[in-house]
Amino acid sequence: MLSALILWPWLVALWLAGRAQDSHRLAVPAALFELLLALAVLFGADTPDSRALHLPLLGYLWYLQNSSLGATLAVTAAALLPFALLFAWRLEEFRGFAIAALVLVGALMGTFFSQNFLGFYLFYEIVALSGAWMILIGGDRDRAAALRFLLYTVGGSLLLLVAVLYLYLRSGNTNGIYSFSWTHLAAAAAPDPDLAWWLFLAMLAGLAVKLPLFPLHSWAGPAYGRAAPPASMLLSGAAVLAGAYGLIHWAIPLLPLGALHFAPYGILLGAIGTLYAAFLALDAPNLRRFAAWVSVSHMNLVAIGLFALQEQAVHGALFLLVAHAVLAAGLFGVIAILEARGLPGHWDALGGLFRQTPQLGAWMLFFFLTGMGLPGLANFPGEFLSLAGAFRVSPWPAAIAALGILLSVVVFLRAYERVMLGPLNPGIARGTGDLAGRELALLWALGLLCLWLGLDPQPLLGQFQGLLPVHSAVLFGGVAHGH
Repeated sequence: MLSALILWPWLVALWLAGRAQDSHRLAVPAALFELLLALAVLFGADTPDSRALHLPLLGYLWYLQNSSLGATLAVTAAALLPFALLFAWRLEEFRGFAIAALVLVGALMGTFFSQNFLGFYLFYEIVALSGAWMILIGGDRDRAAALRFLLYTVGGSLLLLVAVLYLYLRSGNTNGIYSFSWTHLAAAAAPDPDLAWWLFLAMLAGLAVKLPLFPLHSWAGPAYGRAAPPASMLLSGAAVLAGAYGLIHWAIPLLPLGALHFAPYGILLGAIGTLYAAFLALDAPNLRRFAAWVSVSHMNLVAIGLFALQEQAVHGALFLLVAHAVLAAGLFGVIAILEARGLPGHWDALGGLFRQTPQLGAWMLFFFLTGMGLPGLANFPGEFLSLAGAFRVSPWPAAIAALGILLSVVVFLRAYERVMLGPLNPGIARGTGDLAGRELALLWALGLLCLWLGLDPQPLLGQFQGLLPVHSAVLFGGVAHGH
């Protein structure tokens, strides 16, 4: 089952590469089947491990193991795929986008379940390559944005590889077994605190750049802002899951001392990033950049929760990861709908659109309220838990992050005013149509997910209950981090 989650979208992508006429007819059903597989892994009986490709001194390169966290993130990524494909339905480059999206989601499944680091690393690099391809083939087709995204992610992941190579050699020297499996790497003797600090920074460089954590965020604005909205939906909602998962499953458990020493700095960087990205969103030149920086602001809030190393904050951060994926689909879905009507998203080309499209205006307001963290909607439980846990650990950085959340209210309301309110912009055609049937159905589905996550967060939070004892119970029980 775990192998099928990876191989199924890749096989469909291979099929589409050779049969252009099947792209629309096959891509969405294949994406829905991928979602069913992910749900079966999450809610089904115990899924057996999958092992293959055993190599001397490396272990099983294809070593997949199920976990509640990995399965939850797998469902999140798989759920975004059909939304992205349906919002991209009218794009000229639909076939190329569908191939890249299927490859990216298949690689994400590999990152969520790999227990051999080299397997994780290979899947992680495929996520970067397919993401860069999506930026390059759609939207503004900005080569510089695609290259910056690729250089940041691949360059950072090389440092990640170097750090784990050291742990691999240390593990082999300790127990005589050279393997990149999680179990063997975790069994190595802990390096001294100074070395653990530098090793953790190296792993962080490869993983936090995908999140993206301030100051490794500068690729996100051009990447999300230049790609087609459905591609940005996957990059900002799904690809970021790989970086967060790498931190919680690999970096923090393998180097707990390094994580503990970096934690105060990580909380501070996340707080600065939350506030700074909100200011960038306020100054964004168009809707795409606005949504890009809003996404970066929320991901830095996720970083605060992760680096608080406190149960409540970590659960809130992981909840916010899932909630933000739904929000990203809503934000970039609305932008895709506007662009399908010939509205490029620049502020000077918008204004008064509510008069022409009241249903779209209502749904835009709904997703903007979700992004503000309105109680009862998807973002609120994650934001509240992340900040509440972080306040117990580092009050002042948490207060800075709270200012970022307050500023986001101004950011969203200002953007809504520029798009929907006031007199109708003379450049907007009088016959601009409101939501069509497929568009309305997609927004209703996303809206119901936002309401469910906001009103009944416990089922999702329950998926994270076993996380801390499994990964790093000693670290999270520390008095220094206010359990």
